[in-house]
Amino acid sequence: MPQPPASGTIGDFARRVLAGAIIIAVLLAIWEINQVLVLGFGGVVVAVILRTIAAPVQHYLRASDHVALLITTIGLLAISIAFFAIFGAMAVDQFSALLNEIPGAVAAGRKWLQSYTEGRWFLALLGHTGAPSGETLLQAIPLAGGVLGGMGEALLVVLIGIYLAADPTAYMRGIVRLFPPHRRVRISHILNAMAAALQKWLTGMALDMLFVGVVTGLGLWIVGVPLSFALGVLVGLSVFVPYIGPAIATVPGLLLALSVSPTLALYAAIVYAVALTIEGNVTQPLLQRWAVSLSPVVNLLAIVAFGIIFGVWGAVLATPMTVALSVLVRMAYIEDVLEARSHTGG
Repeated sequence: MPQPPASGTIGDFARRVLAGAIIIAVLLAIWEINQVLVLGFGGVVVAVILRTIAAPVQHYLRASDHVALLITTIGLLAISIAFFAIFGAMAVDQFSALLNEIPGAVAAGRKWLQSYTEGRWFLALLGHTGAPSGETLLQAIPLAGGVLGGMGEALLVVLIGIYLAADPTAYMRGIVRLFPPHRRVRISHILNAMAAALQKWLTGMALDMLFVGVVTGLGLWIVGVPLSFALGVLVGLSVFVPYIGPAIATVPGLLLALSVSPTLALYAAIVYAVALTIEGNVTQPLLQRWAVSLSPVVNLLAIVAFGIIFGVWGAVLATPMTVALSVLVRMAYIEDVLEARSHTGG
């Protein structure tokens, strides 16, 4: 049984209890504001993107840091406006048509499955005994609130990213000052390493998303799947959430192709399989090897874990958070604690 503290150590014991209570209180407070933390990390990702693009602008134009960032922000805004002006109407029409086609595609898929014994067993297993209407589907999804809430949070993330990118040194200095003076140089090195890893990962991810979107969109257009532009954009964006995102993004295209004919659905499945196989076995490993190596198991578990803790934003930002945490664990724990002890013989 533990012995009560001696009279001379009552003060130390009280200080330890107080420190433990403070740590627990801080952890509980962090848990309560976990959504704020994940949105803040999203702002960090946006800031890294802006700084990455602004660096060559500053170099070639020989402009100041703030001028280069301003040019980058305005340039990205102009490109976005031009993109939506040129392709926006087509994309809105295709996505609207896609939403309208999904209920019919579901009905066609159910009818096709009912023509096979295995298909009827599968439908019975899922409990699809009735024909869901489009109204039922829309009622089941809080579309308006979800979209508006997501847009507001996305705008907040962008604004946070702009402010962080405008003066990252001040924010990093504030974080570094939270640590003892003899650790501040090392903490600064760790923060810089995390930013560099995120920069490499985002560059590789942008190339990966572009490859998957273009290949999938062209492939679906060649085989004759309707709304190929919208489906290509959807799959390209979904790669930001590895494994799970692309698997979900293929469902609308397969259902839409199945509403035309089972043969077209087979062709669409082949296109998806080829594009995602190349992405999963060629482009993604190459880009990860260049940026940061993440185990597929670790990545999947991170998506599930962060999704449970932080919700949708946690799942979306799971991979960049894992990239940052991997650098933090390697430098702050493995190198500074475990390896330091082994070198000192402790």
